[in-house]
Amino acid sequence: MSQTGKTIKHISDIIGLLNKEGNYAVLRNFEGLPDKNNSRDIDIIITRDSYKRVKESLVTLIDNSGWKIITYLHSDRLISYVCATTTEEHTDIIQWDFFFDTSVWGIQLMSAEEFLAHKKFNGFLYYIDTDGQFLDKYLYNRAVGSKYPEKYHTTREVAEHQPTVEKKVKEIFGCNSVAECDKKSGKNLILKALWHNLRKRPLALIWGIIYFLYTFIGNYICSRTGFSIGFTGPDGSGKTTVIDMLLERIAPVFGTAHKYYHFRPALFGNLGEVAHSAGIKKEVDRNFDKPHRGGKTGKLSSLARLAYYSIDYIVGYFIKVKSVTRITRVVVFDRYFTDIICDSRRSRIYLSPAFLYTWKRLFIPSLNYNILLTASSSTILARKRELNEEGIKTINDKIDYLCNKKGYRKVLNETTPQTAVCEILTYISEEQHKKNLKRLK
Repeated sequence: MSQTGKTIKHISDIIGLLNKEGNYAVLRNFEGLPDKNNSRDIDIIITRDSYKRVKESLVTLIDNSGWKIITYLHSDRLISYVCATTTEEHTDIIQWDFFFDTSVWGIQLMSAEEFLAHKKFNGFLYYIDTDGQFLDKYLYNRAVGSKYPEKYHTTREVAEHQPTVEKKVKEIFGCNSVAECDKKSGKNLILKALWHNLRKRPLALIWGIIYFLYTFIGNYICSRTGFSIGFTGPDGSGKTTVIDMLLERIAPVFGTAHKYYHFRPALFGNLGEVAHSAGIKKEVDRNFDKPHRGGKTGKLSSLARLAYYSIDYIVGYFIKVKSVTRITRVVVFDRYFTDIICDSRRSRIYLSPAFLYTWKRLFIPSLNYNILLTASSSTILARKRELNEEGIKTINDKIDYLCNKKGYRKVLNETTPQTAVCEILTYISEEQHKKNLKRLK
């Protein structure tokens, strides 16, 4: 895709820094850079020592340029930065992946030094030759039991019969040709690679596996790379439009790297449906286009609903949210537990906001960012008449109760959705940047 002036400068500045100070090369999809990027990310192979040398200068360059590091992944085999800058009209976003080798679970298949021994220069950047481009993808995909991507078939046609490629495939997998390797199972190939590492570099293999486990477990437990966003607000506040526009803005990197949920993780069915299936309830109201149709429930019924849905939030968070945010991905909720606090008629949980807020703090896993999207009663009524003025005021009062508490951000969507999206993305980018700068020190 063609780049804006900001992105062209950002790419040029980073490549310029690497040209001066780094032993690196771009792995693939480099032909149009910096004016055109044909991939969602820029993959760079670099030695660990070289990355350590340029790290401080790299982070300083990004920080001083006004770009924000919105996600930062540190795994055993790569360092990843997703950088962004936002205006009201547009969000520039780009992902840099710095690979130290091609490896699987700490088992090395090809080192950075092997790749860089044959790097070339095109006048702007260093890049890997065709053999190296093929081997990087092929060795990794076959070791995990996958096929070589069809979209790179041209690279395969050029490289698969080259002596360098056949030698490497035989060395790592014990196969005499790429065609023979294609027929082997991933389990067979990874065991061959493990045996090769045991014979040639046993201590490095042990360290590689330990470091893989350390970074994998750390990223999973801390969920420190991706992030989650919840949107809450009265009907007519523009949530759907704002969410759609936000996802469109971040699509160049997160288009296929995000998950979207409505209200809750939904590991368990609607409470009414479950009660009906269990024979406790004879009829179920499925008039879902009227979310505020239910009558007021008593305290006992409200507590029962709260307990049921809380289990879904707790278990669902670890299964559906944390499993995604442990890597550079985004989870978006159109409503989350915050909606139970703000809109009791929808959930039919009629308990005080203070009690529900305390309950959330004690039991419900928190999303990274909770956006309280709203507008004045007159603006909302002009857009949608799902609620009356009193109902809107009740929700807005609860939004005002939450907005000054940690982790919540009130956003007024009074003018254009672009303005609201810009405010949200600027807020999230700045907060993520602060967190990631601390991690990078």
